[in-house]
Amino acid sequence: MANFQYRAIDAYGKPVEGEMMAPDLSQLERQLQDMGLWFVRTLETKPKPAARSGKKKGNVKSRDLMEFSTHMFTLLEAGIPLTQALKSLSTETPNLQLRGTLHTIFQQVEAGNTLHEAMSQHPGIFPPQFTNLVHAGEDSGTLTETFKELERYLDWVDQIRGDVRQATIYPSIVMVAVIGLLVLLFTFVIPRFVPILEDLHVPLPTITVVVIAISEFMVGSWWIWGSLILLCPVGWVVGRKYVIGFSHWRDQMVLQLPVMGELIRMLTLSKFVQNFAVLYRAGIPVLQCLQLCQGLVGNDVVKKALQDAERAVAEGSTINESLSRHPIFPPMVIQMISVGEATGTLPQTLMNVANFYNREIPRRIKRIFAILEPMITLGLIGIVGTVALALFMPMMSLMGGFH
Repeated sequence: MANFQYRAIDAYGKPVEGEMMAPDLSQLERQLQDMGLWFVRTLETKPKPAARSGKKKGNVKSRDLMEFSTHMFTLLEAGIPLTQALKSLSTETPNLQLRGTLHTIFQQVEAGNTLHEAMSQHPGIFPPQFTNLVHAGEDSGTLTETFKELERYLDWVDQIRGDVRQATIYPSIVMVAVIGLLVLLFTFVIPRFVPILEDLHVPLPTITVVVIAISEFMVGSWWIWGSLILLCPVGWVVGRKYVIGFSHWRDQMVLQLPVMGELIRMLTLSKFVQNFAVLYRAGIPVLQCLQLCQGLVGNDVVKKALQDAERAVAEGSTINESLSRHPIFPPMVIQMISVGEATGTLPQTLMNVANFYNREIPRRIKRIFAILEPMITLGLIGIVGTVALALFMPMMSLMGGFH
């Protein structure tokens, strides 16, 4: 299947240019005739439309897809035909990249392709989960409800991203501020006091000697710790892509962090149960649900567990048995899945688990902040107080010697 840019004329003799998928030129001409167009010539043949779409992947956000799903649900529920709904959105959608893609999809659907086939040609805009849900909706005749489900799901994704940002941005900013304060103290402030302390000619307390030693080390080896501060975040990100096994080790370490590790595990499990419930409820087979969820959880430890679970289910195990072999899944999740499988209400059971996490995660974030803020404040007071005490103790000792 190739992607053709064509030039044609309509029934009024008006020239029309567009883009369409077709196996060959003869099939392209037939598709254009079905649309009431007469083929003139091709402008360009593009065998890799997916790569072309992927170049502007970042221009279409989750919020744009949510608005698209909302409008599609509204139009289809009102009885407007699919092609007419696509044509309308291809001219009214605010995002220009999505608008152009919808115009191409409209042409392909009008020529006889299914909606999910047309969407699958643009993986940079419509992720595999989105396309699979549309596929399931078309097969089951519930496309309208599918777009409503997609709207709810994308709204949840936006909410969970907000929770992640709230859980990570504040501690990150505070840690950067603390590191900046320490660097300022030990490389700028303390070195200014060292000549003054030496001119006093009094024995320096142990705490003062330690603080001065740390300052001299930081000043004398700034290129070492400066490089580490710069390279560690880069290595943390780059290692995930290029170092075999680093991603799994990194994600495992993150899950073992005090306080934050449990929160990250809850966020990851929330992604799993929510995505699994949405996919399974749409009629997608269990094995395909597990496969799709592997790319949606955002953690290599959970991804590997889902890979093992997929193999176990393919060999005949139940979902709860295959997941129970991995301690990353808490007993509550396993028990709920077991009940859902036994009663035939697995999608609803998983949604109950997801709703529990959605309620618990914001409360957990507030609780963590309630603990972190006084701890950080006390830590800063302790650091600044220790440095101030180390600098002023020799002066106080000298003043005491005058009496």
